[in-house]
Amino acid sequence: MSERVVLAYYGDAESSAALEGLDEAEVVAITVDLGQGGEDLAAIRRRALDRGAAEAVVVDARDEFAEQYCLPALQAHALHLGRYPLVAELSRPLIAKHLVAAADEFGAGAVAHGCETDIAALDPRLAVIAPSGGASPALGQNVWGRIAETAVPQDFWRAEPEWPEELTIKFDRGVPVAVDGETVTVLQAVQELNRRAGAHGVGHDRHRAPGAIALITAHQELEEVTLERELIRFKRTVGQRWTELVRDGMWFSPLKEALDAFIADSQHQVSGEVRIVLHAGRAMVRDRRTEEPRRAEHLPTWYDSLRAGSAPALRPSHHRPPEGVRTVNFARH
Repeated sequence: MSERVVLAYYGDAESSAALEGLDEAEVVAITVDLGQGGEDLAAIRRRALDRGAAEAVVVDARDEFAEQYCLPALQAHALHLGRYPLVAELSRPLIAKHLVAAADEFGAGAVAHGCETDIAALDPRLAVIAPSGGASPALGQNVWGRIAETAVPQDFWRAEPEWPEELTIKFDRGVPVAVDGETVTVLQAVQELNRRAGAHGVGHDRHRAPGAIALITAHQELEEVTLERELIRFKRTVGQRWTELVRDGMWFSPLKEALDAFIADSQHQVSGEVRIVLHAGRAMVRDRRTEEPRRAEHLPTWYDSLRAGSAPALRPSHHRPPEGVRTVNFARH
């Protein structure tokens, strides 16, 4: 009887080559939907079967990915070099988790995937086979962002809207729960901001992540008026270390779990609304509103985050401060 192997399959040339290279094994092909878009997943499943897979399974992990992987990255303000949201680094541990689950379900003794550290942390009994096709570029594509395969994205020269756009994001204990008054899940918040911020060229870099950039920008600014100064300062250090661990493939490490607990505990006060302006490739915070500010009790409820005169002209907006609430300039120092 042939050895049974679980393979992470994306339908591209690399994972197809890996599947064909396992011709002496009984292969279970697993495709994990992380909101990467692109080709129809049913077509990818059929391709896996056509290429010789004994079983082919598509796992819808979009909400799980948004809530358990993107949200911690948002709350940690995880930006490599202070600029690039993590993309493939978030995909790998969740894909590994589902591969290990499939290995248990189908009785496989090996996993064909490049994330040896994650597989070993989840089930050290499993053998890990390096895919013969090499690393798949599909790892760098999910709802949180995508890594361009070329230095200049294909739509770099696409015309952006002439007028700025303003929107309001509501957070409850650090979780985005509404956009412009419409209740959203974490996944829906990321998708909506990908669409709207992306149209204005936000996050238009080799790491294309408009929703991640807009959400992290808004969340950072809300923490400035809800958390105490020393907590903000230390949390910045924790977030940097968290980012380093995740980049190093240490998602399931004890230290990362401890940092998760600290970051989660810090979010209890991070509730309020943030208004951002999208224009010319930037997501700029116009103002922030919170019911119980911790750092600036002496200031009015709305804090203007743009220096006087620096905000772009806006078309009339329906998103104004509630009646009786003043808007003031809040200059950074």
